[in-house]
Amino acid sequence: MIRLDVWLTLPDGARLPCGELAFADADPHGRYASAFRYVPGYLADPRAFALDPVALPLTGEEFQSTQLNPPLLAFEDALPDVWGRRLLVLKHDLTRGQQAEPHLLQVLGGAALGALAFARPGEPPEVMDPEADGLALAELADAAARLEAGEAVDDSSRLLLSAGSSPGGARPKALVRDAEGHWIAKFSSRRDDCDMVGLEAAGLALARRAGLTVPDFRLAVLPGGRRALLVRRFDRTPTGRLHMLSFRAVLQASGFYVLGYADLLAGLRRHGVAPEADVPRLFRQMVFNALLGNTDDHLKNFWLLRDAAGWRLSPAFDLLPDTAGLREHVLRFDLTPTAPGPAGLAALGRKWGVSGAAAICDEVRGALAEFAPVAADCGVPHTDIDRFAPDIARRLHS
Repeated sequence: MIRLDVWLTLPDGARLPCGELAFADADPHGRYASAFRYVPGYLADPRAFALDPVALPLTGEEFQSTQLNPPLLAFEDALPDVWGRRLLVLKHDLTRGQQAEPHLLQVLGGAALGALAFARPGEPPEVMDPEADGLALAELADAAARLEAGEAVDDSSRLLLSAGSSPGGARPKALVRDAEGHWIAKFSSRRDDCDMVGLEAAGLALARRAGLTVPDFRLAVLPGGRRALLVRRFDRTPTGRLHMLSFRAVLQASGFYVLGYADLLAGLRRHGVAPEADVPRLFRQMVFNALLGNTDDHLKNFWLLRDAAGWRLSPAFDLLPDTAGLREHVLRFDLTPTAPGPAGLAALGRKWGVSGAAAICDEVRGALAEFAPVAADCGVPHTDIDRFAPDIARRLHS
């Protein structure tokens, strides 16, 4: 059995023990029972809030599950995805039997994105940012390339193992810090067949033009003509942290799910503290994804942040054209995974009661009409611009 204390860092930097997690030993099939409960001191604290307003209300009951399935998805949110989990395994030399979520949370400790930290019972966690100095980008990129190529982990990889074990996603990345703040550094992958770094920078630049709220970002040039995209972390305040909750948790979705943007809007209206501002923001992001062709619009690419006032929609991120040629989106537009054109999107906005839906569609369409020059400004090769521009133009005029 593994038991962990759960700690929460507030936006002002205060740290509170908020609950206890317990995991039974796994059966021969790798399945295990899990449970969480808030501790009495947290329930009595006027600063306390539910870690998940849907599944983990502020009560003294024990919330039971298997693995980190509902109602415990808030803790799965704290774990990195494919790339970060791989680095956690390598950094802590975890055996196959130690690569399940309880062991990963135990070694993750206080290094997660967001505001949660995990520690052995009775031991306060070492709440830290496992970040590299921003000047080490080239070294981090080199180490990521070696690991992707299957080369052995050596001393030259240690910096990446420390700085790269928290971010989500499947592509190489690391946490870095410089005089301007905390960043996620994103690198090229050996599997890329286009300039993913430049295209993501262009997506963020176009999104900003289209009126979306996006994190600060910049491109860094590395030796040999390589580049890294630095995206400012939005889970940090000047003195503390913001608790993050994915819409996968908000909608209690596990395994294969069939959900749509209307479900996200309903969840935001129910739990957000400022739906009059955030519902149009989320609709604008939907329109942008539809017209750009961002088919990687799964539920862990949409988050709520908990500040002192309540739950707010996070900035938009991971904005790329349809690099895999999927055509169909993960989230549905009404009843279909195929995105409608601008007129159809505006009609959905009106149906869903989004204020100014038609104007939002026009603004996003106008911004995306500048894909080619914006991508060129971000250093995207002309071959890649020529590859994606026709698909985006088709979407804008469908």
